[in-house]
Amino acid sequence: MRRIQVIIREVDDQTPEQHTDLATFDLPATHVAALQPTTALDQLEATTHTVGTQILQRVLQAQWDVVDATLAEPYRERLSPPAHPR
Repeated sequence: MRRIQVIIREVDDQTPEQHTDLATFDLPATHVAALQPTTALDQLEATTHTVGTQILQRVLQAQWDVVDATLAEPYRERLSPPAHPR
């Protein structure tokens, strides 16, 4: 049996061979024999909408996490107390 899998992966441009998988989605199997000719397209469309929305939400969340971390780092650095030499 074969399946389709979507992997959302974070890749650092400085070290592209190293990556972090953020999420994995196995697309639901389509049981062709169970599809009714009159409703098959509606069923497939509903599945596409549901799964597509889940994947898109996770992709956008990953992107926002990167943007948030990028924007927050300079702010944290400004608020950090200066290091005192010993």
